[in-house]
Amino acid sequence: MSRTARDGIVRTVGGGAGFAGDRVDPAVALAASGRVDAVVLECLAERTLVPGLRARRHNPQAGADPRLRRRLAPLIPAARANGCRIISNLGAANPAAAAEQIAALAREIGGPSVRVAGVVGDDVAAMRDRIAWERPIDGTLLGAHAYLGTEGLVAAIEGGADVVVTGRVADSALFAAELWPFIDRNPDAFANAVMIGHLLECSGQITGGNFEGPGGESLDGAGFARLGYPIAAVMADGSAEIGILDGRPGRVDRLTCTVQLLYEVHDPAAYITPDAIVDFTGVAIEEVGPNRVRVSGARTVGKPPTLKVSGFVERPGTLADMELSYAGVGALTRARHAADALRIRLADLDTAGLLIDLVGVDSVLGGASRGLNAAPPEVRVHVSAVCDDEEMAQVIEDEIYTLTICGPAGGGSVRSERRPRIEVLDGYIDRDLVSTTLAWAAS
Repeated sequence: MSRTARDGIVRTVGGGAGFAGDRVDPAVALAASGRVDAVVLECLAERTLVPGLRARRHNPQAGADPRLRRRLAPLIPAARANGCRIISNLGAANPAAAAEQIAALAREIGGPSVRVAGVVGDDVAAMRDRIAWERPIDGTLLGAHAYLGTEGLVAAIEGGADVVVTGRVADSALFAAELWPFIDRNPDAFANAVMIGHLLECSGQITGGNFEGPGGESLDGAGFARLGYPIAAVMADGSAEIGILDGRPGRVDRLTCTVQLLYEVHDPAAYITPDAIVDFTGVAIEEVGPNRVRVSGARTVGKPPTLKVSGFVERPGTLADMELSYAGVGALTRARHAADALRIRLADLDTAGLLIDLVGVDSVLGGASRGLNAAPPEVRVHVSAVCDDEEMAQVIEDEIYTLTICGPAGGGSVRSERRPRIEVLDGYIDRDLVSTTLAWAAS
C-alpha cells in the first residue's frame, strides 16, 4: 500500500486507537511509516466522557481526555515529519480546550507549526427540553451530547488543519471525514467511506485482536504484544484495501473483517450513522494477499432525521462492588457457603440490583454457566449493589469483612470499590437544531 495516487488510491488512513486507553506506539508506527495520510484515534465512549463532564463542571478549561499529552507527545513529531494528519475525539467534554492544549504541546515540542482545530457542537445540554428522551430524567443531568457526523470535521480538514480534535461524534465519521474530500461525489462512495471507518474504528480488533478462529487459532502472546494496527488504502469509489504495516504481527482476512463489520450492528441492512443509513448486506470482502483484504459494496439507504443523544444522569446513592477470595482445597465449597451467608445476611436490606456470584464459576453467564469438570483452586465471591447512600454500602462492606472471621476458613484479599451512580439516558434531537463551529487554537 502507498499513500501516493497509485492504482486508483486517493487516500490512505490508519486506525491508531480504538478506545481511551489504547496503546500509543502503534499509532506512532503508522505515522512514522510515511504510508498514511491520516492517523485516526478513536478514544471516546460514554464511560470516558463522564469523567470529562465531571472535571469540566469544576473547571471550565478542563474536560479533555487526560491521556492527551501522553498520546500526542510522541505522535505529533512523527506525523509532522511525514505530512500525516491526526484526527481524534480526545476532546471528550471540551474539544476547544483540547485544541489549545494540543497547540501548546506542539509549541513545546518544537518543529514546524501545527494548525489545530477543535470541532464544537456536540454539547446539547442547553436544549434538554427539545430532546426526545427514551424516559423521563430522574436525577441531575450532568451532560447531554449528540453524536455528530462529518460536517465539522470536513470543514476543519478543508481549512488545512494538521490536527483535528472533537468530542462526541460517530466513530466512523472520524475516518469518513478524511476521505470525503477525495472520493467520488455519490452516496454509495460515501457509504463505503463510512464502512471503512466502522472497520478501522476499533484499531487492533480487525487485525487479530479479540479474535479466535473456528478451530481455536489465534495469535500468541508475542503477537498480541506487538499487534499491527490497520491501514486502509481507499479508492475514489470508497472501496478499500485493508492491511497492516510490513513486519507487524496480525491477522487480516475475511473472518476478522466480517466480525468487525458486524460489531455493534443491530441491523446490517440499516446501520444508522449521523450522516447516512448504510446497508452492509451487499458488502464484498475479498482476500487479495497475505493480511490484505479488499472491501466494497456498501450502499446508502437514507439519512436519519434525528441525531442520537447520550445523556448522563446523576442519581442519588452509590454503586458498591466488592470481592472476597478463597483458595486451596475446598475453595469452591467455602466460597459457596460464604455466598449463601451473604444472601441470608443481606436479604432484608432494601437495595436494588443486589448480585452475589462466584468469579470463575458463574459471574459472567449466571445460570447458563456449565458445570465444572474439576474444583477450581481459587474462587472469588463477588457482590455488587445499587445503594441508596454510603451507609448502606458500608453495611455491605462490613458483612464482607465479617466473613473473614465469622465465615468459612481462609477468606481474604478483600476488594471494595464505590462509584458514583451515573446512568446513561438515550434520546434523539432534530438534526437541524445541532450545528458545529470550529475553534482554531493559536499556533
